[in-house]
Amino acid sequence: MNRIDIVYGGQQYSLAGRSIDSIQTEIDAAITTGKPYWLMVNSGGGRFEDAYLLIAPGIPFAVLNVKPEDGQDIDLDVDGVFGQDGL
Repeated sequence: MNRIDIVYGGQQYSLAGRSIDSIQTEIDAAITTGKPYWLMVNSGGGRFEDAYLLIAPGIPFAVLNVKPEDGQDIDLDVDGVFGQDGL
């Protein structure tokens, strides 16, 4: 199953069963309206819980394609940056 990770506020969230294109389209449409938008994502390691991320101009976040088409996993925490509060 395809999984997309989102890094927001220094924390990692995920969306399963979605393509990166569909998420980008959803975010683009939300930003185009100029109104705040809440994107529902999964939070948690073993048992996922719904989390809502505020998407609005000026709020940084990253969308990561965890399982590319070649099927190889990407190690997202190679240098341990996801556990840090700051640089």
